[in-house]
Amino acid sequence: MDHIIVMLQNFLLVSLRAGCLLYFCPPWDSRFIPAQIRLFSILGLSLALTPLVAPYLPPFPGTWSAGVYLVIREVLIGLGCGLAFRFMFAGIRMAGDLVAIQMGFGMASLVDPDTQAQNTILAEMLVLLATLVFLALDGHQALLRLLAQSFQEVPLNTNVTLPVILASLVPELGRLMYSLAVQALAPVFALLFLTQLALGLVARAVPQIQVMIVGFPLTIALGLFFLSLTLAASGQVLVDQFAHLKVTLTQILLAWKD
Repeated sequence: MDHIIVMLQNFLLVSLRAGCLLYFCPPWDSRFIPAQIRLFSILGLSLALTPLVAPYLPPFPGTWSAGVYLVIREVLIGLGCGLAFRFMFAGIRMAGDLVAIQMGFGMASLVDPDTQAQNTILAEMLVLLATLVFLALDGHQALLRLLAQSFQEVPLNTNVTLPVILASLVPELGRLMYSLAVQALAPVFALLFLTQLALGLVARAVPQIQVMIVGFPLTIALGLFFLSLTLAASGQVLVDQFAHLKVTLTQILLAWKD
């Protein structure tokens, strides 16, 4: 009976860290996936991880205050790692929104039922593409391995003091988001800027030309054409950023190591 109680306690602790991490990670964070499937996938993963990481788990705290501290710490660790994914995919969404606005698709925005925010169709397409690249690179398997190793590298503890290094990692995540937003579609940004500049010069030199009428179809056609050519190169940018994200996740986990 005592063994079953210990296993249930370990299962609770593992599910806290795993659940908070996966809640922000693709594709588990999608609202299109029913909540029951997300819940049972997290519980099933925690059930599979518990016997593997049980040797690295300390005894469950004997007092309720220490147990609350332990729960808070595990939630903070999972949320910190999950937010790193949110920052990265926010950069990808930002790249799509910027290009869509320059192309003239800003007025064709829609309410995304997944994020409950107003996004452009191009941003949604890029997020889906990034998710496919993440899954094609077996990023989900690397994430699960990192989660399993985290219990060995960062054992459970009742100390909830925030590590000082986390304050320096937040600007790093912001830099990652903005740099990805620019790098992913940099050629399209440059092309659309030159197109707008050329249209401005034409409007200045030949006022008789209706630049607004000519400009909309021209920027949309050039944007879509060069976007199709740039997506192949953007794949390598995503691969590099996902590799860098693994380093960031490792830094976040090690920041909590006592």
